[in-house]
Amino acid sequence: MRHQMHSLALALAAWAVAACAEDCSSLLQARAPVAQYTVVEQQEEIVWNIARGTNYTLQFFSVVPTFGADGNYIALLHEFDPVLSNYVGEHALYCSDASGVHKTQLRVYGREKGIPVSLIFHCDWPEEQSELENFEVFLENEEGKTLGKVAVNHNTPSAKHQSVACVRDVFMLDHLGLDRVNETLAYKHLVEWLEFHLYHGMDHFFVYTFGTVDDVYEEILKPYLLAGAATRIHFKTRPDFHRQRQYWSMTDCLYRSKNHATWVMPTVDRDEYFRVTGPSELFGTPSVPKNYFHTVWDAIVRHEGKRVEDVKSITFDLYRFELPSRDELTISSTMQQAETQVAPFCRGEGKRGWPKFVYNVKNANSVYVHWVHSSVHGTEDLHISPSLGVANHYRSPFDCDKLPANVSDTTLQTDVVALEEALAARFQRNPREFLKYLSHKHPAPDVHESNWFSATDRLTTSWKAALQEYIPVDWFFALPGQMMDQFFLAETGMFDQLKWDDLQMFG
Repeated sequence: MRHQMHSLALALAAWAVAACAEDCSSLLQARAPVAQYTVVEQQEEIVWNIARGTNYTLQFFSVVPTFGADGNYIALLHEFDPVLSNYVGEHALYCSDASGVHKTQLRVYGREKGIPVSLIFHCDWPEEQSELENFEVFLENEEGKTLGKVAVNHNTPSAKHQSVACVRDVFMLDHLGLDRVNETLAYKHLVEWLEFHLYHGMDHFFVYTFGTVDDVYEEILKPYLLAGAATRIHFKTRPDFHRQRQYWSMTDCLYRSKNHATWVMPTVDRDEYFRVTGPSELFGTPSVPKNYFHTVWDAIVRHEGKRVEDVKSITFDLYRFELPSRDELTISSTMQQAETQVAPFCRGEGKRGWPKFVYNVKNANSVYVHWVHSSVHGTEDLHISPSLGVANHYRSPFDCDKLPANVSDTTLQTDVVALEEALAARFQRNPREFLKYLSHKHPAPDVHESNWFSATDRLTTSWKAALQEYIPVDWFFALPGQMMDQFFLAETGMFDQLKWDDLQMFG
């Protein structure tokens, strides 16, 4: 009976589309809100003398004003650079408006030990100027010499949300080609992932795009933007390497979310779906609330006997699932591996895999892909048991990962009918045909990772030596001229192995 109702609903949706034709299309456009779209211009280079005969080029990839309970300041976001990091560790930099009336020392984050991704500068700004649309921030060194200025628009939507997700751009690595199944399914995975999270209570998405965006990408994003479910942040500059774009996205998203959200999901990928496994413990009910993304993070904090203000993040493990056929929703797959993910590339039997996480935006200052990098002093991470919550990770195997997916888990399969109906209504197309169509559309390829160094000229021979100050590591395979193959974090305990391509920026 349920299947018959589902088929009837899809048939009615198709009939409505055919009956409306152009008239309904114009009516929908007239009633839809204006799409939320922000364009980010990389700032002009600021060249200044940091020592006698030594010039340094400062260039922020994004500048984000933020005003409210989480603070009143302008966040200037810069890629991590050990030379700059060492300098600001020993010297003060100042910011002000053109008049210099509210000159203040920049506060710097991202220098803490861990995996440095960005250097983030907070320029305190008067709250009474929060309604301004444009700002000019002048930078000075500790001798009072003006170094240059940055100009920025205050154009982030002001709505308040409980839960926000950051959505990275789609990509495909050219040297892996069609062998990397998850990358060739990037568009299919994106639309399913957005629909699933909206269905389960995610309040808003910050979706990131770079450079030239193709028609398929535009087709997918348009209805979510017009419905007000997403804000698109578009960088005119497109870094060649996908990791670099991810670092820009997750750092920018942190500061777009300040004063606009409580919990932020920064790096959960399009093939990863967080689900609640312990509803009775978290909600006191035998079933999971439909809109659980709106309440689950607070529920976890309460379950652990903590206060939200004392928590910086919640991390969780992942189970690997098989991929379904191209015309099926990803979550229709029911076969998983018996154990949660272990470290990839079979490095170290029994090693825990990297988690994913959400963070309390008020307590986070900088983030890495798998954890909060810099946070308010005294706040803690809660790593939850798979018996409370876990992510399903649908993908082809990593390299030597040949563990069989031989355990049945049908939890998310119960959402398939509802999501197909939601896709039919949003895109006015048969959902299975639409998914198959998207599965054969591929994003533009990235450069090969080995070519990334030659594509950039900002990495210097001082990187490895300088980074040892920030990354507590024991080095392996550190022969001259070789990339380091793996290293161990000496102080984190939980996260002991990191993937080689995550470390390419570190030389």
